[in-house]
Amino acid sequence: MAATGQHLIRLALGAAQSQAAGLDAADQALMVSAVQMNAIERLTPTQRARVLERALMAPYPEGFFRALRDCAGLKRLLPELDALFGVPHLCDQPEPMDTGEHQLRALAQAARRGTPLAVRFAVLVHRIGMGGTPRLCWPSHPGHEVRGAVLLAALAARIALPADVLDLAALAIAECDHVHRASDLRAGPIAVLLDRVQAEARPERFERLLQACICDYAAYAGHGEADYAKAPRMRRALQAYLAVREPAQPHARLQARALAIARALAPDREGRR
Repeated sequence: MAATGQHLIRLALGAAQSQAAGLDAADQALMVSAVQMNAIERLTPTQRARVLERALMAPYPEGFFRALRDCAGLKRLLPELDALFGVPHLCDQPEPMDTGEHQLRALAQAARRGTPLAVRFAVLVHRIGMGGTPRLCWPSHPGHEVRGAVLLAALAARIALPADVLDLAALAIAECDHVHRASDLRAGPIAVLLDRVQAEARPERFERLLQACICDYAAYAGHGEADYAKAPRMRRALQAYLAVREPAQPHARLQARALAIARALAPDREGRR
């Protein structure tokens, strides 16, 4: 790693060590110079992954990405994330949210909860497809999941992240919005969702998906520590889903599981959905 690259990374990582961490004018100038000298481009895929992992696991990882963005380095390391700033997205407030800012708030939630690397990365990138939404569609983002999957593949070619980290990110891109809509889904679509994400074979991965959704939800204005009702709902659905082993035919078993989920999520089950 070139000296300028070492300085750039050291300063950016330093900004992730405390909420009060900030860079003075001299440090900012040094970072700008390093970026202009292509310090990030000179990093190998393995070096980029190591830097990103250190940043994500820092106490205040959002500081790293803000510091890089301030020196125009974010578009060199993670152009997929940089493209989200200035892109509006619907929320339950009167005005749309800035998608890039929301992703950093969600990452801060993930760090505060002590989540593992895979969850933090999934939280950071699960909306990257929204950066490619045509402006005429704003603040809606139809098809962002497909665009996000393509962008994740390009990102993986530049940054040698572990397979399990990329796997959870791909799952979050595809499924987070479906989990968020769980209260509106009937039991049949919930059973299909659980089948699609291989929740029976990989329950720990499904739980990490729920963790990512919790962090995303908590990052919205006014939510904070509010309970994310979809998580316990989906956990009850999974318990009912797993309790059904027969019949042997996959289609018939899926139908039986949907019925079990419907009973588990009935309004009078716990007095609420």
